[in-house]
Amino acid sequence: MADIESAKQKIRVEIQRLAAASNNDASAIKDDDIIPVLGLLDSMDLLKLISWYEKTFSLTIPEDEITIDNFGTINAMAEYAIKEGK
Repeated sequence: MADIESAKQKIRVEIQRLAAASNNDASAIKDDDIIPVLGLLDSMDLLKLISWYEKTFSLTIPEDEITIDNFGTINAMAEYAIKEGK
């Protein structure tokens, strides 16, 4: 499993890619910004982000764990990947 900074970078790049596809600029996103609150990604983008995340970090996320606490910020997503990664 990658280190936490590498995980954060991968997640940040994917958020920026998804946002750009919807003509939104996520270049200034911070690791502790609450992703759904920013309005850069719509609900379909958020689903794409979770799907990408599962593939990228080789995880299957139980539906009840897809929460703001686990996936609301880049920090939370990276920490979850490191904690749950094998």
